[in-house]
Amino acid sequence: MEWILFTIGLLVGGILGMMIVGIVSSGKMSDLDSEIISLRIQRNLLKDELLKQKPKRQYKKRKYKPRKKHKKWILGSLD
Repeated sequence: MEWILFTIGLLVGGILGMMIVGIVSSGKMSDLDSEIISLRIQRNLLKDELLKQKPKRQYKKRKYKPRKKHKKWILGSLD
């Protein structure tokens, strides 16, 4: 008889524990979601502010100089 009550207590305790953890974590998740949204808004506002300060430059394609060929050293010329 005791083991039946013990098993029922474990099941009820486990279920209640999982429900409490779910409720607490859902509150934290909603806080994190609202913080993410506010940070995205702040990022967009700062980005717009930076774009207003500096006019956007036109992109110029650079021409790179080719590498110079290295001279090959001959053992006799090192003397």
